[in-house]
Amino acid sequence: MVLLEYEAKDTIIHRLNPAVKAIWFACCTFLFTLYLEPQPLIILAAQIAVVGYLSRVPWVKLLSRAWWAYIGSLFGGYTVSLWITSPEQLWRIPPEYGCRVVLEVTPRGTPIIGYTAITYAGLLWGTAVTMKIALAVTAACLLTYTTPISDIVSLVGRILPYKISFIVMTGVRFYPVLLERIQGIIDAARSRGWEASYGNPIRRVRSLYTIVFPSIREAILLSERMSLSIESRAFGVKKPTPIKSLAFNKSDILFTIFVTSFTGVLTYTWSVYGFGML
Repeated sequence: MVLLEYEAKDTIIHRLNPAVKAIWFACCTFLFTLYLEPQPLIILAAQIAVVGYLSRVPWVKLLSRAWWAYIGSLFGGYTVSLWITSPEQLWRIPPEYGCRVVLEVTPRGTPIIGYTAITYAGLLWGTAVTMKIALAVTAACLLTYTTPISDIVSLVGRILPYKISFIVMTGVRFYPVLLERIQGIIDAARSRGWEASYGNPIRRVRSLYTIVFPSIREAILLSERMSLSIESRAFGVKKPTPIKSLAFNKSDILFTIFVTSFTGVLTYTWSVYGFGML
């Protein structure tokens, strides 16, 4: 789903070939899968911050759209880290340090949950997972903010069957549109005195009918307009011809070299020196 929709701006990141930005996002995703410690992720965060600065991304808008993902990553990362308690889960950190218990949450032999505790290794692992999810969301927002959805569809269509790519990208594209429509319904209801934060749970659920049914109606109307638009353009008669070429210019080549070199150096330090292995 798109948390931050495309805005046309004349920046160096906006002008890059969509394939180059896809390579950048793929390299970031690859590095996210490697690291179990936060130290190398700080370097990656600096790189993503530079890309965001060059693309002039509205950080306040991004935070207002993706705050739930950041909070969810914080909760999920540190919750799962409670099970990082045994030396077998460590590769680089000495067990006597990594398995040192800061606070025991559940004792050994606890049914279903098992033994859980806050350890130094668990804190490192939880911080890394939180940072990885937050950075992945931010990188995805930068990709959709600097790349028109038509370019993403065209790029994905070169890899997947064009009908499948169209279905996937249509769902991704219209998430923020539907979100704005629902927010408009909520604002209109509140202007008429609607409030769901008062009363008993049953009354709260019933009050949601005011929001749910108009939202479903908006979703149906949006899908009907989309289907009419597709039919009027004879979609599915034959494979569409790509509008833009994927030929790289000088800026695309330089950015690709920088991204791949950056990824290669961090991968080398991970594989040879264990940087970020926990």
